[in-house]
Amino acid sequence: METGTKTEGKKNYTNLEKKNYSKLIILIICALVYIVLTSLPAPSGLPANGQRALSLMVVAVIAWVTEVIPIGISSVLLTLLLPVLNIVPMKDAMANFMITTVAFIFSAFIIADAFIRTGLGNRISLIVSSRFGDKPDKVLLSFMLPTAIISMVLADIPTAIIFSSMAYTLLKKNNCVPGKSNFGKSIMTGIPIAAAIGGIGTPAGSGLNLLAISLIKSSANVDINFLQWSAIGIPMALVLTFVAWYVLKKMYPAEFKVVEGLNDAKNELKKLGPLTTNEKKFTAIFAIALILWFTQPLTKLDTAFVGVLAASTLFIPGISISTWEDVKGKIAIDVLFLVASSNALAMAIVSTKGAAWVSNTFLGGLAGVGIIGLLLTVTAFGIFSHILIPAGNAVLAIAIPVLSILAKDIGINPIALTLPVAFTASCVFLMPLDPIPLTTYSYKYWKMTDMIKPGIIISLVWIVINAIFMYAAQMIGIY
Repeated sequence: METGTKTEGKKNYTNLEKKNYSKLIILIICALVYIVLTSLPAPSGLPANGQRALSLMVVAVIAWVTEVIPIGISSVLLTLLLPVLNIVPMKDAMANFMITTVAFIFSAFIIADAFIRTGLGNRISLIVSSRFGDKPDKVLLSFMLPTAIISMVLADIPTAIIFSSMAYTLLKKNNCVPGKSNFGKSIMTGIPIAAAIGGIGTPAGSGLNLLAISLIKSSANVDINFLQWSAIGIPMALVLTFVAWYVLKKMYPAEFKVVEGLNDAKNELKKLGPLTTNEKKFTAIFAIALILWFTQPLTKLDTAFVGVLAASTLFIPGISISTWEDVKGKIAIDVLFLVASSNALAMAIVSTKGAAWVSNTFLGGLAGVGIIGLLLTVTAFGIFSHILIPAGNAVLAIAIPVLSILAKDIGINPIALTLPVAFTASCVFLMPLDPIPLTTYSYKYWKMTDMIKPGIIISLVWIVINAIFMYAAQMIGIY
């Protein structure tokens, strides 16, 4: 036994050494990439600090994708390198780091935690899972559609966690073997896909949405309010959810005709009884937040302010749904810093004329393309860029400033080119390394290729649907 323990310990130590060695190699590569890129002769029209800004963004993408240093730390370091490398002054770097988007995402973590802890999330999942019947196709829809709808107004990851835990119980009751069951595969890929799609519905659905709005405002000086985004995002998310459901049910047909165990959900729901006091309190607070978000054109209240106000209300004596002890471990600081750093690096590229150079060099040929062609091209770029850059925030940080400049150059509303890319930031199916699909990966019902195959079809349809919705929104005057 002792010998076995020593062998196991030695093996773990060797693996750790190999991992550390790999990280050192990546760090060296990052440094070399920056040195090489900044040592090349500056192209015509690209200032020296713009060249440094673009080079640092390349390094940032490598660092974030490989996680060579924990993302939270690397994000802060990369931001502080902006003045050190003489790209932008410290005051500009920090002004673009501490944006309201960070405050909104902070509040979203607190609200999502309360949604789960009050039991409201579990209650809703029980209600919907027992309403669609016992046919496998309908059961798949009963998980995907509510996941998408709730993800429109709550963070994607907690929503996916709630519904996947319910699904796992159901799959076990139906003897669905991980890695072999088609029904298990469709459910456990369908839930995160629906969560990601639903996340585009409203600005509150994902921190990436608020980052995109912030980038569009900073780079194009154009405001997108909650109602404008939602008027396009909600119907598009619903259509895409049904497309994804259809693709999954066809690609992974269930191995049985009737799903057992749905009566258990009904019994569990009966045991819960009426809404608890905390569930009622949360519902009222969140309903007010939704009203304030959707009436933003009238109230002029910032989306982040409403989110923080709702989150703060949860702590007020007499309401007391949350305590700091409850939530402090649920706030992903690395995500907050990642979003903040993405904005700081993107704005550095804009202010140093790096974005203008990229636009003129690589996208200048699009100037003569019609609006439909532009929409299709931009959406395709946003979606397929995830293959090379799995981090949605990095895609936004690179693309939105460039597209803002292109839109101005060809004389169209910047929203027409930037919003399609903003929506595609949640298209995480082609390279499922994002935290959303990984919420169900640990159940072992699917492999990476199992999400990529339907993901290709969904993504191709997404390109067309996105272009149609953006064109229709322009025609009816939404933007």
